[in-house]
Amino acid sequence: METEQQQKTDALAAQEPQNYVMLRVQAETQAFELIQRQAMMLSKSTLVPKDFAGNVANCAIALNVAKRTRLDPLMVCQNLAIIHGRPSWSATALIGMINASGKFSPLRFVLDDDDNPTSCYAVARDRESGEELKGEKITLDMAKREGWSIKNGSKWLTMPGQMLRYRAASFWSRAYASDMSLGMYTQDEVRDFAEPPRNVTPKNPFVMPEPEPEPEPEPETKEPAQEPAKEPETIEAEIVPEKKAPAKKAGFALDEMIKELEKEVNP
Repeated sequence: METEQQQKTDALAAQEPQNYVMLRVQAETQAFELIQRQAMMLSKSTLVPKDFAGNVANCAIALNVAKRTRLDPLMVCQNLAIIHGRPSWSATALIGMINASGKFSPLRFVLDDDDNPTSCYAVARDRESGEELKGEKITLDMAKREGWSIKNGSKWLTMPGQMLRYRAASFWSRAYASDMSLGMYTQDEVRDFAEPPRNVTPKNPFVMPEPEPEPEPEPETKEPAQEPAKEPETIEAEIVPEKKAPAKKAGFALDEMIKELEKEVNP
């Protein structure tokens, strides 16, 4: 009896890992189906930006980010933008996540001049240890050297104070709270230093180019056959003798002239 009981126990123990794997696969399948239904609902909403409207895959990724950051899915969709293929946070959302986390005191921004600032850094205090956490100082000279402020339509030229605060907050979050942003950059950062993806696939040198089709010969235009020149017809002319007017006698003509003169003298 003990031998049979031991065999049954061993058989059940051997089946437990397999049953655990099947249960885990089933749970993951159900979770995926749930996310897919939620993503379908979000993609049909008019409250989400264009990067998510009608795009179920992007909405599913936004739901995954919301689950990892413990944020509201609609808030994630409204503050997560895809620029050059990179998901990026808005700077205001990043500051709000840090302030709402409860791990740190609210972020403070220290400017060198309140009216015409040229530098700024963010600072907060760790609530657990009480340590003051100071971020990297961002200056307008840095923005110029990095090429952030020389682009067309750059906000660094029109609102430098606000851009200094946003950039200081993003640098501070990557240094002390990268788990909140999941290592993602802000939208302003991606626009400043990220370039659009380029196609770097090399051409295959072993592929022979297809020969170009030879131009079709133009149809020959046949000139109309010239008719042989006709010989001029010869017409026989009849020679007619010229008739001469009868000559008047000289004496008769003289008499008439004398009569005319007499008429003129003696009318």
